[in-house]
Amino acid sequence: MIKKILLISALMLGVAFGATFDDNIKNLIEKQTGTKVKIVKNISLKDNKDLKLILVEIIDNAQRIPMFATKDGSMIIGLSNILFTSSKADEELILKATDEASAHNESSQKIAAGNLIQTLKPEQYISLKSSAKNPKTYFIISDPNCGYCREELKNINDRLKTHNVNIVMVGILGEDSLKKAAYVMSKVNSQMSQKDKLNVLQEVFSSNFKAPKTIDTSAIQKTTESLFKTGVIQGVPFIYESK
Repeated sequence: MIKKILLISALMLGVAFGATFDDNIKNLIEKQTGTKVKIVKNISLKDNKDLKLILVEIIDNAQRIPMFATKDGSMIIGLSNILFTSSKADEELILKATDEASAHNESSQKIAAGNLIQTLKPEQYISLKSSAKNPKTYFIISDPNCGYCREELKNINDRLKTHNVNIVMVGILGEDSLKKAAYVMSKVNSQMSQKDKLNVLQEVFSSNFKAPKTIDTSAIQKTTESLFKTGVIQGVPFIYESK
């Protein structure tokens, strides 16, 4: 009976220590950064007994970050791209955790971006139809002053062979971008032929095009803010495949 009580006490003590460690890490991060987090897991290294590998998730955006922490949870060390260890076992643990975090972050970012994009109304993008049977749809978020966006527009006919394409005009590169994007949306309407829509896009994305001096950019500003304010989408062109 005494052995059973001691065993149960040891197990309870282990659970308590585990919870305390996670709480210490969580409280330390939140105190230092003001960011709400949760500890997804903590992993004891095989050969280095002074450190633990922890996986921290930021509540606001579900992004996960692998870090090192001292075993008492009093210090946290960021995991950088430069890492050397003589322990093959620890190296494998660290690489596995890093790969898992990267895969999770990519998936959660895609879901979060998709949720933002799906809130857009038809008047906030230019619809181009594919001739393919049962095509999926690409949403392409694009700024008319972005060089990479210009290159992406050159591939539009190839994309239309397999997908519908919705071009979402934004202005993240300044006032000139907002004016050019607003000009596109003012010229394109649902009654236009696809060829005419593409002609307007190609005209405005040309490096020689000059934005009108006065044009209402409020609608473009609203679209831009709705897509970029959370930080999930950080650059252009941003391409999302909708089912």
